[in-house]
Amino acid sequence: MKSYDPDKPIDPQAWLALDEDEQTRLVKQYHRKSRIKLPNAEIHAAIHVAVENQIAMGDERPVEKTLHRLMSEGLDRHDAIHCIASVLAEYMFDLLLGTGEDAEIGEEYFAQLEVLDAQEWLRSFDE
Repeated sequence: MKSYDPDKPIDPQAWLALDEDEQTRLVKQYHRKSRIKLPNAEIHAAIHVAVENQIAMGDERPVEKTLHRLMSEGLDRHDAIHCIASVLAEYMFDLLLGTGEDAEIGEEYFAQLEVLDAQEWLRSFDE
């Protein structure tokens, strides 16, 4: 895999065959070439990689299903990744603070993905 474009589906096997450093490099390269200004490119890329890895796992996790649902609700693939990433980042933050669920990783996160709504996520930018 020589490049990454969040608006195009990834080849799960090719993506998962890359090590995390290479995945991160590709994500950062995409954003740099697209001239997308980010407050922290490293953290942004890390969250992108985490979501893409979960998508690449397919039915192992409900993330791919959520991605497709969000796209059917009107988001492009890149925005759908950001929408999922917003839930993942909040979940990780809660875990770091000790306020999140300490059960099997993901139960609370996956439950939040089930109710994630594209239009509600878009409206959050207006607030």
